[in-house]
Amino acid sequence: MAKRFWAQIIELDEEVEAASIPGVTDHESAADALVTDFVGAMGGEITSGAVRVWIEGGAAKVYDWSAEFDMPEDADLDGDEDIEVEGEIVLTERLG
Repeated sequence: MAKRFWAQIIELDEEVEAASIPGVTDHESAADALVTDFVGAMGGEITSGAVRVWIEGGAAKVYDWSAEFDMPEDADLDGDEDIEVEGEIVLTERLG
């Protein structure tokens, strides 16, 4: 049977419910999937935080994360046109 990973954004003013993360094979992939969805849902307003990931019935790992965005050089910030922003999630596992 496949392992079931759970993840939860932590250390925010409001608690975020834990979510089951389907289709991942390790803690870091689960963390990346949840943080990517979270940053997208927040419209890029929150760009750093922490996430706890665990396997059902297993030990948890905690990652600090940050979202780094690159704006296109030719972006028209005053226009009504949608701007495609490139982004990357950087995860750092907390040890100890």
